[in-house]
Amino acid sequence: MMKTANMPHALLIFPPVYDFALFDLFIKPFPLLTIGKSLERAGYRVSLLNCLDYTDETSCRFLSAPRRHENGTGKFFKQHIEKPVALKNIKRYYSRYGIITEEIERRVSGIRPDIVLVTTGMTYWYPGVREAVRIVRKYHPRVKVIAGGTYATLCSSHCIEVTGADEVISGPASPRLGEVCGSLGLPVPDAPHDSDLLILSDIYSDAAVLKIHSGCPFRCRYCASSLLSGDFHNGDPASAFALLRETHGRLGTRVFAFYDDALLADRERGIIPFLHMVCDSGLNVNFYLPNGIHLRYLDTELAVLMKKAGFREIRIGIESMRPDFHRSYDNKVSVGALGDAVDLLKKAGFGGHEIGCYILAGLPGQYSEDVEESVRTLSRYGVRIYIAEFSPVPGTPIWKECVRTSVYPLEEEPLFHNNSIFPFAWKHFRRTDLESIKRLARSLSVKE
Repeated sequence: MMKTANMPHALLIFPPVYDFALFDLFIKPFPLLTIGKSLERAGYRVSLLNCLDYTDETSCRFLSAPRRHENGTGKFFKQHIEKPVALKNIKRYYSRYGIITEEIERRVSGIRPDIVLVTTGMTYWYPGVREAVRIVRKYHPRVKVIAGGTYATLCSSHCIEVTGADEVISGPASPRLGEVCGSLGLPVPDAPHDSDLLILSDIYSDAAVLKIHSGCPFRCRYCASSLLSGDFHNGDPASAFALLRETHGRLGTRVFAFYDDALLADRERGIIPFLHMVCDSGLNVNFYLPNGIHLRYLDTELAVLMKKAGFREIRIGIESMRPDFHRSYDNKVSVGALGDAVDLLKKAGFGGHEIGCYILAGLPGQYSEDVEESVRTLSRYGVRIYIAEFSPVPGTPIWKECVRTSVYPLEEEPLFHNNSIFPFAWKHFRRTDLESIKRLARSLSVKE
């Protein structure tokens, strides 16, 4: 698209993160990139300010260069800062992750946007959203600022109150974004699509993300997928493959991570034809699964296809090796099927170190002995074991129980949703127990 001086200018911001810890497991502003593409198609000039840019030269001069891995994961720029008052009693370092504030101000001051969109992630990351809005206000006080995304959806009232955004969109961007644009006399964009997004070298050159489907067919009591993504809708594998081919062709990107909540669901019309397209193309690419797949959809055909297409690891959302856990929380896993699944993955060519299983820890009223038992049982299968620390999510079926059992005022302060503070510690599951279990999982995991 040819850029002209009279095109409206949309600034999209992926804000910095304030947290106790942050690791880049394929963290990309995927929804923001889809919105950016819809704006571009509507006639906007689109700029993206990625505050988590780990390649920024200015930040490198002031901070240590983040340690990165070949597969596009790794560290971000990090600055230790004073903890918020609400977290002052937590005995851990608190940090700001992302490019330095001065660089954000330089970039924001150097453009003249007609509208600003700030995406939001975890509910307890809102201080970074507030910083981004504050900087925009400083240099462009009359420009409309819109916040959307996870925190804006799950804690919309809090987002309106504390971030300073003019408009908070809860749920999908469309149609509300179009209504706001129209009220400002700006072009109205179409609804964004997961297979149509901005392909930017500073975001996607080392690793990119894909989605085939939207939503999830399961309704796990601890998960917010249905709140954020809605019901399961099968996608178009051909469109996802076209996006992969374009990204690979333009940027040379070889690493792709799937953002699907249920990648293997509707497999005959989704992942299987996609994998055949990859295999037939001869492209030399690698795939990763930051979100665990559902065990029930895995079989020999799929395992062989995934290995042939270039999957470098398989992660499975087991959550617990106790059948009573699944009867209470998700009803999605038959624990007895895990052995067969691991066997067929290994026969397909995956090593034990390439098969990872998530165990969920820190739920309200959970006993540390139950989690430890799951870790020890899982170790018999010769796989990697990942401890997924539970974060309470507003609006989930388990939320009321979370509010009732936590010593922290979860409804009043999203900072207390952070799993790093272990919000449901009690006499039968203390932080020391959690650290012990994490060490056990590391010691029992299969190494390369």
